[in-house]
Amino acid sequence: MDKTRLIDKVIRYLMGIYVVVVIGFFIYFPIAVLYVYSVNDIPYFVPVWKGFTLKWFMKILEREDLILSLQNSLIVAIFVTAVSMAIGIPASFTVVRMKGRVKNMYLLYLMIPFIVPWILVGVADFIFYWYIRIEKSLLTAAFSHIVYSIPLVVTIVAPRIYSLDPSLEEASMDLGADRFTTFRKITFPIIFPSIASAAIITFAWSFDNFVISYFTLGNELTWPVWVFSVIGKVPRIMPVINAVSVIIITVSCVAIYLLAKKGLTEIIY
Repeated sequence: MDKTRLIDKVIRYLMGIYVVVVIGFFIYFPIAVLYVYSVNDIPYFVPVWKGFTLKWFMKILEREDLILSLQNSLIVAIFVTAVSMAIGIPASFTVVRMKGRVKNMYLLYLMIPFIVPWILVGVADFIFYWYIRIEKSLLTAAFSHIVYSIPLVVTIVAPRIYSLDPSLEEASMDLGADRFTTFRKITFPIIFPSIASAAIITFAWSFDNFVISYFTLGNELTWPVWVFSVIGKVPRIMPVINAVSVIIITVSCVAIYLLAKKGLTEIIY
């Protein structure tokens, strides 16, 4: 028995090391390379260090099309996050409080967007907008993002609501509080970490989305689609893209750190 436990412990230890190494090599190491090349005074990806420079960050302001694409991504992501949260949070309560087959059917209905590949959703939406004669724009791209974002919000918020002790709400109402006051002072503060997590993940997903955006945008481009459109045509633009990516990653890490510091990531646990 002791030998079996030892083997199991060793296997788990080795698997833990494997996961750390794989994540570090395929995610954090490329990000580190990205940071290095964003300040390397050379316009191409070659293993040569020419010198430290911040000129690529300065050149961001010289590209109006780049700035506009970032602005479009922000507008779409903010709109998608707001609508998805407004619909997804009530849907999460509905999922938790439903029972029987109706609940299972409702969950299946919400989860279908996760099952269908993004490219199929993009193509289907492209055909749909063409069929009903709606001109593609940032708004059509945002509506397509929302299709995925609402189930995402539900999968994050619903488990937190499910773990909520009903006696807390009952005690609040027994003491004279109405349902709205109970939600505002009891329920909402408890589920707020999951709501904040859902909002952050939804915003990041919409901001970075390429596949669905590519098929549902019109003449206006979001940041990922803009990168795809210029990266092969203008090789010397790559250091500027690196600089923008570094800014985005840095801002994201700072935001996550601040949220974690305030305890808003407890949904992970």
